[in-house]
Amino acid sequence: MRIRGLTLGLTLLSGLAACDSHRGGAMTVGWTFAGGNCMGAAVEQVRIAVAGEPLQQDTFDCRSGLVTFTDFFPGTYNVTVQGLDASQAVTWTGTHSVRLDGDVSVTIDLQPVSQNNAVYYFSWTLDAATGDQNQIPGCGAGQRMDKVALFIDDANQGSYDCSLGTNGNLVITPYVAPGQHKVELVTYDSQENVTAFMQSDALQINFVSGGQGGSQTVPLHWNVGGIQVGWAPYANHTDYPSTQQTCAASGIADLVLGFPSAQGSQTFSLGSQCNANVILDNVYSGTVSPYIDACGPGGTPGLCGLQGGAAPIYREDPTLVNPTSITVQPGVFFQAANPTPFQVFIPLFPI
Repeated sequence: MRIRGLTLGLTLLSGLAACDSHRGGAMTVGWTFAGGNCMGAAVEQVRIAVAGEPLQQDTFDCRSGLVTFTDFFPGTYNVTVQGLDASQAVTWTGTHSVRLDGDVSVTIDLQPVSQNNAVYYFSWTLDAATGDQNQIPGCGAGQRMDKVALFIDDANQGSYDCSLGTNGNLVITPYVAPGQHKVELVTYDSQENVTAFMQSDALQINFVSGGQGGSQTVPLHWNVGGIQVGWAPYANHTDYPSTQQTCAASGIADLVLGFPSAQGSQTFSLGSQCNANVILDNVYSGTVSPYIDACGPGGTPGLCGLQGGAAPIYREDPTLVNPTSITVQPGVFFQAANPTPFQVFIPLFPI
């Protein structure tokens, strides 16, 4: 038994003479995927087996298109080609009987092994934003938006590094059943894992099987904007606004800032500083009326006024919040040169 040699590409090597009157030869194997190509089928590599024949190498880059094996004796051979996805799972397969009596070429048209055999390719662009450069959330590793989540029919199908789909680069979806599917892309911070910073429109995509995966570039739109919030405690309304209370005198140990929103209420832990300000880059857009719960010692820090946290001992007077409501614009972030449109001050009083 001989180990079959191989070459990649179109060049065939000469075979050895057979032991009988018939000459042997080389076998060139090519592949398609229900008439489509590697990209459309989401196949990274192919694995080839020739029944009863050991091969020097059996796994190849799908994009090479074909491979040539040399030194076959005359005869009939069953050739199987499997398509492997990025995780090395077999997702396509095909077998063909080949009669060899001299050099021969065969193209095997593989078929999917599962009914979930359709994929799609996406890239994305980010809508423009304004604000100080260090306030605009970035896209990529170590940036505020480091991940893009994929939702198909409202089910989370995993995520991609945000930078992978920019500048025309394509990412591929998992396999799904052929047909119409609702698709959404959402950017988020994997450390925070709460805020949907940007989002695509809900897309109706026709996923086609047979190695014919489509592609498109999807614009991502801002859900959030920037805001600067300041706060301080006062012993009573008479002291406001001239005489702020010290943290020690107030007994405040934990503060939580909240924004009721049509997209879902947001809360932010402010720590224990009772007199401070914060600039946020992830407040959902819209007109909001912020509030603060300020708690004494006890409970889990960061959960003041929430389950597991201490009970509030100070709150804002909504009529004295300045301004009482503020509009957060999508894609508009804090600008030090023009801070007023982003600023709100919340005075806190004993409950």
